[in-house]
Amino acid sequence: MDQEEKLKKARKIVEAKLGFIRHFIIYFLVILALAIINNFTSGGYQWWLWVAFGWGIGVFANFLAAFVFGAGALEDRLLKSELEKMDEKSHEKESG
Repeated sequence: MDQEEKLKKARKIVEAKLGFIRHFIIYFLVILALAIINNFTSGGYQWWLWVAFGWGIGVFANFLAAFVFGAGALEDRLLKSELEKMDEKSHEKESG
């Protein structure tokens, strides 16, 4: 892997991590605002928790994609697998 490819891959990882951080900050601020609105207007039924839960699933998935599974790691593995299959098929055609 040459320097340009490394830089491109590093940029992709950094963009994914920064994207998660932005997503989390927006999530936190909006959920906080909804909780405040809910408690100042009705205060009874905590409907904002449903929003927090639903959106939280998306935030968690974004976290996993950015930090646990690595940005593009699955894509890279699938691409490598497909290229290997193509190479095997071309070798089979040449030999057989």
